[in-house]
Amino acid sequence: MILRATTATLGLAAAALMLSGCLAPAPEPTPTPTAVFASEDEAFAAAEETYRAYVDAENARWADPHSEPAPDSFLIGEALEEQIEVNRQFREIGLRVVGENHIERVDRIRANSGTGETVLEVCIDATDSRVVDESNQDVTPANRAPQVLVRVEFVAVGDELAIEKSVTAREDGC
Repeated sequence: MILRATTATLGLAAAALMLSGCLAPAPEPTPTPTAVFASEDEAFAAAEETYRAYVDAENARWADPHSEPAPDSFLIGEALEEQIEVNRQFREIGLRVVGENHIERVDRIRANSGTGETVLEVCIDATDSRVVDESNQDVTPANRAPQVLVRVEFVAVGDELAIEKSVTAREDGC
């Protein structure tokens, strides 16, 4: 009787061990990614706000090289690399920009509220800005168009947008 109970107990224990090895633990719930924005309109508004803040920072930096925030703080990736290179080249040849650029129009191209990736086309009026040399002589190209259309791509960085890419879409106006 003891032998029979022990065999039965061992059989149950072995079955329990086998079952516990075969059954995987319950899967951990994976969090559902939260959308960056509640809507496309919200993404577009954030992109436009970011770009306007960038232009304001750039205009302020042209007037005062120590102004904050730095225009570069709005950039990431390709846009940041290009800005650093342009600034380096201007310093090397003794050029700087004076005056201000103004945003004339912002066109909404596309937005993904889930990822935050947003694209705008922005019409920049450059009539109030000039390129000057070390002696403050205006060296702005005579054929520079008064307005330029720029295609701007944004990505989410945390809960904010950053300018990832900016390319001229039209050089001859908007």
